[in-house]
Amino acid sequence: MKTDNRPTPREAALKLLLKSEQSSVPLDRLMEEALRRFQDQRDRHLLHALVYGVLRNRSRLDNILTHFLRREPEHLEPELLGILRIGLFQILEMDRIPHRAAVHTAVDLARKRRFSWATGLVNAVLRRAIREAGTIRLPPLESDSARSLAIRHSFPEWLIERWMNRLGPESTGNLCEAFNRIPSLVIRANTLKTTRSDLLEVLAGAADRIEETAYSPDGIRLIHPHAPVFELPGFSEGHFQVQDEAAQLVGLLVDAQPGMSVLDACAGRGGKTGHIAQTMQNRGQMLAVDASGEKLEVLRQEMKRLGVSIVETRVCDWIIETIPNAAGRFDRILLDAPCSGLGVLGRHPDIRWRSDRRDLKPFAERQIVLIENTISLLKPDGRLVYAVCSMEPEETDCVIDTVLQRNPGIRRIETLPNPLKSHLAPFWKHDALRTSPHLDGMDGFFACILTRDGSP
Repeated sequence: MKTDNRPTPREAALKLLLKSEQSSVPLDRLMEEALRRFQDQRDRHLLHALVYGVLRNRSRLDNILTHFLRREPEHLEPELLGILRIGLFQILEMDRIPHRAAVHTAVDLARKRRFSWATGLVNAVLRRAIREAGTIRLPPLESDSARSLAIRHSFPEWLIERWMNRLGPESTGNLCEAFNRIPSLVIRANTLKTTRSDLLEVLAGAADRIEETAYSPDGIRLIHPHAPVFELPGFSEGHFQVQDEAAQLVGLLVDAQPGMSVLDACAGRGGKTGHIAQTMQNRGQMLAVDASGEKLEVLRQEMKRLGVSIVETRVCDWIIETIPNAAGRFDRILLDAPCSGLGVLGRHPDIRWRSDRRDLKPFAERQIVLIENTISLLKPDGRLVYAVCSMEPEETDCVIDTVLQRNPGIRRIETLPNPLKSHLAPFWKHDALRTSPHLDGMDGFFACILTRDGSP
């Protein structure tokens, strides 16, 4: 009889958790690849719940494990620690999994992953957790707010301190709670092929609840969808793209009109590219640029699915090169710059554990250069929208202030253009588009409009 060598959802979850710590590949890309290996919807759900659940609860899990291990969990081998975290998360948070099953599968996983010597430890720790985890108290807020919030909400203490210094303890706690809520799936109707109202009819019954987004005119929110995105009705026909409402607002801010020449300077896999093309009604010229040829190949396939024909692509790293003979060519430029991603921790909980986010200076330095190296391609009466999925001052206002100080010929458009006010006015604060998870129920974005001398 042929042995089935496919991994179980728990084995796949352990592998993903380890890879997310060791790899620079975003977790959602790793998850997308892993989910395709499971046909059973229950297995997919378990895999997704384990990975994202452990990441959203890591500090709290480790705080409990410390009591039972009598040593800091990080002193364990990473793989063994991952097994304990997965087992403990099931005990604490997954009511449908019997405690005995959580313990048994963790012990079995330890045995399979060369930790036979530790099966007794795994068994003892998890069984103690079943009996005693509820008795372990958090550090009181009044004695050490940063440490208590870090454990309570499972964020690194340095990040809690950063937010507390800027927002205060109460708002920091609210922000953490917002990031830890399981986000709904937000999509944008592709108006080149359908309308939001028609797409709502097609998607009826595809989620526990489906509703229109409050501010984006083409957005739809799906709460607890019943299938992966690529299996939802209308996906293969190109009737929608996945895109959070905040990102949709950034696309609207570009205000690209039919017939314009537009540059998407850091296009990635094409989420905002597709949005801009539909606001242009697929008329005009659009150049999508990225340093990664692999991402641009995904973008090309995505544009084909959406029925977009005006987009050309080009591989270019703006830090070291530019596009020949393109000075003053574009009416609009979107610079969705690479950033820390600290505004999208709800969808990407792995980012909070990346140590390179402690120092935002390298991100800011790169963002400044990107603006300076692309704005020369803008027509004198054109607009460049600088956007980051971050709310941190170093990547937002400080970047813009530095660019303006260093480049007298660049100025900031401080007033929201009239045609955009109906959708964007609630988020236009201090001369920029600003969204916050705990205030607006969407990802945290910053975007502002720059132009060159000669514009109106």
